[in-house]
Amino acid sequence: MTTSGVTEQLAEPAAPPAGSAMANPAPWAVTAFATTSFMLGMYQTGLLNSAGLPIVLPATFFFGGLVQIIVAIMEFSRGNLFAGAVFGTYGPFWVMFGAFETLYASSVPAAQLSSATCLFLAVFAVITFYLAIASLRTDLVLTAIIWLIFVGLVLLSIGAGANSGGLTKAGGWVVLIFAVMAWYHAAGDIIESTFGRKILPFGPPPVR
Repeated sequence: MTTSGVTEQLAEPAAPPAGSAMANPAPWAVTAFATTSFMLGMYQTGLLNSAGLPIVLPATFFFGGLVQIIVAIMEFSRGNLFAGAVFGTYGPFWVMFGAFETLYASSVPAAQLSSATCLFLAVFAVITFYLAIASLRTDLVLTAIIWLIFVGLVLLSIGAGANSGGLTKAGGWVVLIFAVMAWYHAAGDIIESTFGRKILPFGPPPVR
């Protein structure tokens, strides 16, 4: 695939082979990502008591994680590098997050837990940065979503490293915003598939 393949839109991936009945799987993965992110954001912002946070963990494994990994493989097989890279990044992110919280966090000394969490979020912020650059050739809503993911990860990473509840809460609000926007994007694609026309606009690519 040439470098131009990186800039393919999630909503308009490379055409499947002739005779293939495979539908566009991206809205399923975007729905999974948005739903899991929204659930976590509700606790990061303090809108819900953190005692209920374990309810997010099954979603990180089976919805935000597994679904996106499946769709990443599907997108790579369809020749869509950008979508495959996005879902192949955030799917494992959610699985790793759930595994850390469930299996490994208790084995990290309390004094190092904040720096470990900071590192985990920071490396995904780096990946998100170049995904965000690639997204500039997709649509306006998708571009805004990925840049907000970057901002959210930066805020949450710094908040974790500095033990700053204020930054973590601010990051949580960013998470809620991009989760709602991701629901909108997924809904637009799914509704278009049944109505046969665009109902929810996404806007033009920021860079042509």
